[in-house]
Amino acid sequence: MSGLPYFLVSSLYMLLFYGCYRLLLRRNTFFGLNRAYLLSSLVLSLVLPLVRLPGGTEGLPIETLRLPAFTVGSRSTQTNTLTIDQWLWLMYGLGVGAMLIRLTLKVRSVLRLIKSGIPQKGSQFTLVRLTDDVSPSFSFGRYLVLNQTDAQTPPDALLRHEQAHIQQRHTLDILLIELVQAAFWFNPVLRLYKHSLQEVHEFLADRAVLKTPQPDYPQQLVAYALNVPATTLITPFVSKSTLKQRIIMLQKPASNHRALLGYALTLPLAALLTMCTQSEQELPQTAATTSSARKPVKVEGEVFTAVENSPEFPGGRNKLFEYLGQNLKYPESAQKAKAQGKVFVSFIVTKTGEITDVKLDKGIGHGADEEAMRVISQMPNWKPAMQSGKPVNVKFNLPINFQLEDSDKSTAGAALPPPPPPVPGKTASAPVEITRFSINGKQVSKEEFNAFPPAKIARVEVFSKTGTASITTK
Repeated sequence: MSGLPYFLVSSLYMLLFYGCYRLLLRRNTFFGLNRAYLLSSLVLSLVLPLVRLPGGTEGLPIETLRLPAFTVGSRSTQTNTLTIDQWLWLMYGLGVGAMLIRLTLKVRSVLRLIKSGIPQKGSQFTLVRLTDDVSPSFSFGRYLVLNQTDAQTPPDALLRHEQAHIQQRHTLDILLIELVQAAFWFNPVLRLYKHSLQEVHEFLADRAVLKTPQPDYPQQLVAYALNVPATTLITPFVSKSTLKQRIIMLQKPASNHRALLGYALTLPLAALLTMCTQSEQELPQTAATTSSARKPVKVEGEVFTAVENSPEFPGGRNKLFEYLGQNLKYPESAQKAKAQGKVFVSFIVTKTGEITDVKLDKGIGHGADEEAMRVISQMPNWKPAMQSGKPVNVKFNLPINFQLEDSDKSTAGAALPPPPPPVPGKTASAPVEITRFSINGKQVSKEEFNAFPPAKIARVEVFSKTGTASITTK
């Protein structure tokens, strides 16, 4: 998965995981588990959209004879205006750039503040004393920064609280959230993720302080919060946004172990979402996409996949390539979207030579799938296959490779342009015919070309300008 679908599905995972946290886990006292859940769920939201479950349509149908691939080429369209996809990517890139610039400025501001103080290196952290009270005391990375008032008489609870932040590397969590938020700047759930993670950080640091009894610790928090300004990137001793919840958690008894079931509940929900998104991307398309360009023919008897004499297009293989080259057109929408790749279409040649059961096995979208099915479903009747001297039904799979070409390259395999409109009093020009044949670059006769074993063919190209059909072997 790539592009817009990836970002949408990943955002959906984030919404699911955070919703579970908010409803089931937020009020638990398993602070370490809550931190691990928030971080791991964020990483899983980025990874799970890329997971492919077995049983998709990457492979071709097993019981199908495969025809040589046919390439449909077209010069990539050059327009002065941007497509919708290009506008979306441009807006996304501008948003990511703005968020990264914002993050860089914030980190630079914090580092500049740290450098303005007086450092004192220790074994576990570096203590920095500021010369003013503009900023509250905080921790960032391995720096414990005290403003001028706190530096004169450092409170023991503050030092232990900020030291817990440093030892547990809480700054790395916040920087990770900031980077993901830069990539998903359009997703408001990440703001809630960041707030909840900062809240859990405070709970963990408070628990570290309370390992030694501090009966007046809640009162210290309230008193200190009265003169603390709000901050966004650093971890101050007290944040007004989390103060109330911290005091509640300090007085709350430990959660019952049955509350651990809430963490396990998220697993089946994530698995269900994975299956739903996989079904949207990878379900076989044969049942959903069937050609209706011609009336279906009832197939009577067995459908073979290996026969003594294979079916034959009227006039032989070169006429088949000529028919595809003259009728297949590279859809304009596919050219604008720069969509290219192989479209696999299966069909049955009945014992009477009719074409039926035309289905799409794998496509690239943007109109290319419909174009391939249209041309195949309109093919004339074939010479039927023979098995033990009797005509039989045979199923084929035809790969059609839609490939964009640069303006300075030949249009190998390109669909022939439509014939010009007839001029009054003149006969319409005949369609271009294939008159030259080659195998691996060596010129051969028409008979040698037609007699070449299909199993050894890797690709067939039709050069419309020179009227040449070329075979490339495996």
